[in-house]
Amino acid sequence: MQQRTNIVYLYPKRFAFVGKDIEALSSTFTVLEHRFDRGGKWMLPWSFFIQFLWLLPKRFSRTRDVFVHFAGYHAMVPVLLGFRTHIIVAGSDACSFPAIDYGNFRKPVLSRCIGFAMRGARTILPVHASLSYFSNTYSDLGPTEQGFAHFVRGLRTPVEPIPYGFDSAFWRRDPSVEAHRSGLLCVAAGARYGDPVFFRKGLDLILSVASYLPEVNFTIVGAEDPGTYPKVPNVVVLGRVAPDQLKELLGRCSIYCQVSVMEGFPNALCEAMLMGCLPIVSAVTSMPEIVEGLGKVVHARDAKLLEARILEWMQVSGPVAQDLRDKVRKRIKERYTLNARMRELAALVAQA
Repeated sequence: MQQRTNIVYLYPKRFAFVGKDIEALSSTFTVLEHRFDRGGKWMLPWSFFIQFLWLLPKRFSRTRDVFVHFAGYHAMVPVLLGFRTHIIVAGSDACSFPAIDYGNFRKPVLSRCIGFAMRGARTILPVHASLSYFSNTYSDLGPTEQGFAHFVRGLRTPVEPIPYGFDSAFWRRDPSVEAHRSGLLCVAAGARYGDPVFFRKGLDLILSVASYLPEVNFTIVGAEDPGTYPKVPNVVVLGRVAPDQLKELLGRCSIYCQVSVMEGFPNALCEAMLMGCLPIVSAVTSMPEIVEGLGKVVHARDAKLLEARILEWMQVSGPVAQDLRDKVRKRIKERYTLNARMRELAALVAQA
C-alpha cells in the first residue's frame, strides 16, 4: 500500500473554510495541522517558539509542503526552516483599512513580517486575483491602492489564484418553501454592534435601509451579543447558527446582501447563491465577478444606493425570479467547486 504524503496546514484560527480545506485535503494527504495562537503581544515570542518546536521534526522527515492560511506572523517560521511554503491570501492579509482597524498591512511590523514570508514562499495563493492589487473606490475607510502586491513591493514569488470551492449537494434548495421566499439576509460573523466588524460588514447601511423599508424583513446572522443591537421592528438579529440552520434561513429569504468594505472571497455569499438567493454586493474585490450579470452591485458606501438595489430586486417575481434563482445557483455550482480547488492544491504538492 502506497504511503500517503504528509503536508502541513497552518492557520491563526480554524474558521469553517479552513476546516473545509483540511477535511478535503485529508482525503488525499496526511494533513498535520497547527494553530498559531498569537494571543497578546507578550505571547508572540512564545507562539513562535511553540511553532518552531512543532515544525522542526517535520523538516527532517518526509514533509516538504506547508500551506499557510492567511499571510501573517505564522507564515515566517516555515519559510525560515526551508519548507515549500504556499501562502493562501484570503482578505485581511491584502489590505489596510485603518478607520475600521482592519487589514494586516496597517501594522508596520506585521507588514514587514508578511513581506519576508511572501518573498521566501514557494507560491502565493490568493482566493481571488484582485487580492494582488485592487483600487478601493467603494469607501473612504482606507487608501485607494490596496492588495498585497502594492504593499510588498518588488514581489517575484509566483502568484496562483485559487478560489474557494463549495458543496452544492449540501447547499440545496427545498422546493416546498420556494414559493414563500421573502426578506433580506446578511451573514456578519462576529459583528458586535458598533465595532469594526459591524462597519466592515456594512451593517450600519443595512440598519439604515431597514428604517426606510419597514415592509421588508431583514435578518442579520452571526452577530456577537445580538441583544445589544437596536430594536427595529422589521430586523431580526441572530447569533452564530449551525450550517443546517443557516441553510434553512437562506432557503426562506429572497435577497442576500453583502455590502462589506472588504472581503476576499465571501463563503456566505456563494452559499446563499447556491440556495437561490438574489445577491446584492459591494464593488469590492471578488464580489462583482462572482455575481456578474446576475446580481446587483452597490458602487459606493451609501445607504440610498443600497436601498435602490433592494427595491430593484423587489420588483422581480414569479417565473423571472425563479429563473434567476436557478442561474445564481448554477453559477456557483459550475464555477467554484471544492474538487477543482483540491486538484489545484494537490498539483502544487506533486510538483518536483
